[in-house]
Amino acid sequence: MRILYALALIAGLAALITDHLTSPSSARAVSPEDFAGACAPCGAPCPSTQKK
Repeated sequence: MRILYALALIAGLAALITDHLTSPSSARAVSPEDFAGACAPCGAPCPSTQKK
């Protein structure tokens, strides 16, 4: 009976890993240069650097 539980656990872990590795990424890779002059990760400009 322990062998069946071990096989079920291994199969479940293999399914999780396979699903994780085959799923598409949620976003593109970003670099620090993408956020040059931004205060927030979304790219919002800094209020202190905006021209009036």
